[in-house]
Amino acid sequence: MGAVEHLKTLCCLGLPPESAMVAVVPLLHEIIPHGWTRLGLVAPDATITSTYGERPEAAALYRERLWTFMDDPSALCSLWVPMVRAVGIGWTLHRQGQGYLESGYYREIEAPLDSCWVLDAMIGDGGRTIGFVNLTRPRSARPFTADDVQRLDRLRPWLALAFRRSPSGNARQEDEAPISTAGPIVLSGQMILAPGARVVFKTNGLEYLLRTLAGEPGDHTRYVPARDKLPAPVLTLLRQTAGAANGTSKTPRRMQISTAHGVFTLEAQRLVPADTHPEDIGGTRKRVSLR
Repeated sequence: MGAVEHLKTLCCLGLPPESAMVAVVPLLHEIIPHGWTRLGLVAPDATITSTYGERPEAAALYRERLWTFMDDPSALCSLWVPMVRAVGIGWTLHRQGQGYLESGYYREIEAPLDSCWVLDAMIGDGGRTIGFVNLTRPRSARPFTADDVQRLDRLRPWLALAFRRSPSGNARQEDEAPISTAGPIVLSGQMILAPGARVVFKTNGLEYLLRTLAGEPGDHTRYVPARDKLPAPVLTLLRQTAGAANGTSKTPRRMQISTAHGVFTLEAQRLVPADTHPEDIGGTRKRVSLR
């Protein structure tokens, strides 16, 4: 009961919905034991506008593959639109039997993430779905039951309060935040860039952070092309890094961006090969860390 009361209190703090999604996850683990969580905010037309998942590498998989299964009657995601319209909960449980483990949807979407069993819940406000919560369990765990559904159902009014957009409708803020506001790291990633801001390497899950930083929708129900440019804050940091290397700037190669999801910290450093002369460092590669 302690975790339940903690979650209720958290949902009443008036956090931005994007931040609330991150904040409630540890408590959901305590209340309903499971493997990992994915959450999102939903627009009136059933598109997903923002997401958070404990497995950030899932974002790329969903973006590339999930939309191809939306019309497959054997896929859990084919129930997305009716679930949103009905503000449903537990609608996919009956699909997780018989040939589910042999289906293409399971093999291509859930199996790579070890999220065999899924408990879905739409979060509603005024009879309309405004968000969703998916709790997942690995194949080695027991499937979700009716008791789990009832336990999550009792939390839905509180989650609706947390996911409700403020009257201003401000979904994102990008004001500079002082370094002292940085808290524990929730997600992090790195990428290596060649001259011209060309990405030559990036860690798993970084695409999710870049899209979040850029304020792009997290919709996985339709085709979303891969991004072709870096977010503006990253490009700014790269210019500062190049300026510091050339002696034209003394701006620290670190910056923080305050968003509805929390504070993003960006750090950059130039990768200089051994025995490189100082006058030759202008074209060396840069490493950017994002968290």
